[in-house]
Amino acid sequence: MKSGAGDFHVHRFSSDDVAERDRLAFVREVYGRVIVKLDIEPHAGSPFRCRSALRRLPGLGLASIDCSGVHTERSRAQIDSDNLILHVRSAGKSIVRQFGREAVAGAGELAVTRSSDVASSDCDPGSRLHISIPVSALAPMIVDLDAALVRVIPADTEPLPLLLKYARFLQTTDVLQQADTRHLVVAHVYDLVALTLGGTRDAAHVAKGRGVQAARLSAIKSDITENLGRSDLKIDVIAARHHVTPRYVRMLFEKENLTFSEFVLRERLALAHRALVDPRGDNRPISDIAFANGFADLSYFNRTFRRRYAASPSEVREAARRGWN
Repeated sequence: MKSGAGDFHVHRFSSDDVAERDRLAFVREVYGRVIVKLDIEPHAGSPFRCRSALRRLPGLGLASIDCSGVHTERSRAQIDSDNLILHVRSAGKSIVRQFGREAVAGAGELAVTRSSDVASSDCDPGSRLHISIPVSALAPMIVDLDAALVRVIPADTEPLPLLLKYARFLQTTDVLQQADTRHLVVAHVYDLVALTLGGTRDAAHVAKGRGVQAARLSAIKSDITENLGRSDLKIDVIAARHHVTPRYVRMLFEKENLTFSEFVLRERLALAHRALVDPRGDNRPISDIAFANGFADLSYFNRTFRRRYAASPSEVREAARRGWN
């Protein structure tokens, strides 16, 4: 299934869409030879399955794959691009082979190949992430591109963890639907990849003030939204968890004309609003919703909620009830 708009498209693919007896042939022909240009051979001993979501935009491809164990090969006849392909697994290992080299990458580790030459891989069952970037765009940003190919980059190599968090964020957010931000997202990914693979001095200077900051802010925002109900959601706690200073966190939010406290309040109010208009929680006390979303003072919750939504929590709930009936 393909969706998207303009120069951004999402290809969703699942072997579950066809009968079990036809799955392997379907994946080989449609996904392997048409979409990713690879021959696919399943490992023996386990049922075959393959699910993938591929996001394509100019200069960048992001693919999340959940698959049984497979062997893949790219033949010379299938080569139609010159991209760097970054391979990262969530668990297990992948073995990639190219240019007479072999790299065995475990969970969280990175291996890089190039789509302009024949290659093969063996992947354990499980999920993995592939990032595809044109060599022409990235090569000027890297000191030694050849040295980065078909070698294992450890999971703790900076800023690899930040790159992976940012890539996962891009797979779950609607930010790529916004045409005016897509070129910024591509630049941020380039920055993070260049630093991970060994960026030039100029590229590193630009990346630290652009891609790294964007990815850190994204990771911090995700951390906040996942912990809105915690009473210890303080800037010093968040900063320590991300190995930066509170001053650095403040600077990141200031770039968006926000403060840390304003963002936390906005997200808590939005979460409370969603709970109030959800018919499944119609009998839930408003005070319970407020406390569950990090508000220790009910009068403060009511006051800030009215300021945000121009209505009290009870008025919002009552309006929602009228819509349910």
